[in-house]
Amino acid sequence: MTGPANDEVTLVIDRSVAVVLFEFLSRNVDDADGETLADFVEDEAEIPALWALLAGLESVLTEPMADDYERRVIAAREAVIRRFGGAFSGKGDA
Repeated sequence: MTGPANDEVTLVIDRSVAVVLFEFLSRNVDDADGETLADFVEDEAEIPALWALLAGLESVLTEPMADDYERRVIAAREAVIRRFGGAFSGKGDA
């Protein structure tokens, strides 16, 4: 049985992951209107879905309003790499 189309989902993620995702989405979905992801989008609904995710992150994060936002993004990226490792060989290794 499926619910109405406007059902909400609660997602629990690490704060550092949320900050990294927020920065990525801000750059690639908001600032560039999703054009940087055009080669990776299969359906036109995917960009508005990413906008909604960005808005959700923005509603719960305080980091984007902080004076030291860039420093916080760097720290969050480092925390994500420490926790999960890097995605590309050699990238992010110290």
